[in-house]
Amino acid sequence: MGIKKGERVAILLPNIPQFPIALYGILKVGAISVGTNFLYTASEIESQLRDAKPKIVIACTDLIKKPVTRDLYKGFDEVRTNLDIEKVITTSVTDFLPGIKKRLAFLAGIKQRKFKDTIDFIKLLDSDDKNIPDISVDSNDIAALQYTGGTTGIAKGAMLTHKNIVTQVEMVSSWVKLREKEETALLVLPLFHIFGFIGQMIMMRVGGKIVLVPSFEEKKILKTIAKNKITIFPGVTTMFTRLINHPEIKKHDLSSLKLSFAAAMALPKTVVEQFEEVSKSPLVELYGLSESTGAVTFNPIHDMNLRIVGSIGVPLPLCDISIVNPENHEEICSVDEIGEIAIKGPIIMKGYWNNKEETDNVIRNEWLLTGDIGKMDSNGYFYIIDRKKDMIKVAGFNVYPRDIEDILYEHESVMEAAVVGMKNEDLTEFIKAFVVLKEGKNANEKELIDFCRTKLTGYKIPKAIEFRKELPKSLIGKILRKSLKNS
Repeated sequence: MGIKKGERVAILLPNIPQFPIALYGILKVGAISVGTNFLYTASEIESQLRDAKPKIVIACTDLIKKPVTRDLYKGFDEVRTNLDIEKVITTSVTDFLPGIKKRLAFLAGIKQRKFKDTIDFIKLLDSDDKNIPDISVDSNDIAALQYTGGTTGIAKGAMLTHKNIVTQVEMVSSWVKLREKEETALLVLPLFHIFGFIGQMIMMRVGGKIVLVPSFEEKKILKTIAKNKITIFPGVTTMFTRLINHPEIKKHDLSSLKLSFAAAMALPKTVVEQFEEVSKSPLVELYGLSESTGAVTFNPIHDMNLRIVGSIGVPLPLCDISIVNPENHEEICSVDEIGEIAIKGPIIMKGYWNNKEETDNVIRNEWLLTGDIGKMDSNGYFYIIDRKKDMIKVAGFNVYPRDIEDILYEHESVMEAAVVGMKNEDLTEFIKAFVVLKEGKNANEKELIDFCRTKLTGYKIPKAIEFRKELPKSLIGKILRKSLKNS
């Protein structure tokens, strides 16, 4: 394809085999992978690609008859005309399916969209041009641009090196003690997201089997676990919440599960307890971010008696973590004192692509300032309190949404909860909670506020509670507090 070392290739694909096939080809020739959210709007895609300036884009041609995805890639043709993209390679989710399943996919509503002047992915794989250029890749060369909202909410490309990725894969593989060629992982986390990206690499490292699922649907996930005898299931809180509240969960055999783990958002104790009860396997919390190439802390796996539910665990080998004063970032906080989480180690990104100012803002003397508020206990276990930007000021006190959300999750009728700070007329803040009730359960605003009153100090009690059928979420299922705050 003529791609040179250091040039970028953007991947706009869901969780299908073509994603890892393309990824390893890109890395093999020393190019840089740019994972892109395939459900972005035209302007969002253009913004990211304009920043990354890829020479090649690999895109999917499918349009799916579902409200959430019917506009899939509607803006790609528009974006392509505005950018200097030399080649576009296209593929379909049905390309690797046998004939009968392709027909069934068509009947299910999957149709092809044609893009102009493109190269077919399958024909490219079958071509006679098998010459792989002899490229020398250094461990400090950039392997991927991992786009993230980061600590300021503006999408930026975290530059991850080959060393970052290899270190992350080796650390987690060793910590979790995955069995060589015996594990089967369910990957519904998007491969363009850091935890999906690293997750598939870890399974490749141990010779495991990967079951790729393009979207999260409770019944489909339960069937997939049972049918494929899944042993490893990484996810986020909302996925586990939805599963434990699905009416048919006890009808499915989940006995193959060896380990599930959650990242990217807070994991309430009640969710852990309920999921472990139905799955008969541990659900373990970890912590990490795109800028750290994934996991930084992990609860102990080798001895579950050392696990602390509610904690994000202890630092992985080679990772240093400190809790610092969130104002000056210089003073080290004492045990159990709340501050900002700072990270150092060989998994920290090289910086943000084309953004030295933001890089300098978050990396100070090799320490990454995460924007997450947390603490460390006397045994060296870490706890994440909340995002620094989500903190609410009430009557001069700092209130962290997670404290209230965890209490709401304890109520028998609550399935999901999110808490934000809203403005009074005098511009002071008050606490508002958004709640989704479990199917068949009832609760009103007064009941939930009274429930909070029995478990929280006065200034932490929500002033208002709004009930919704669903809460806004990112593609990986992370609840979007900002969208609620602006609603």
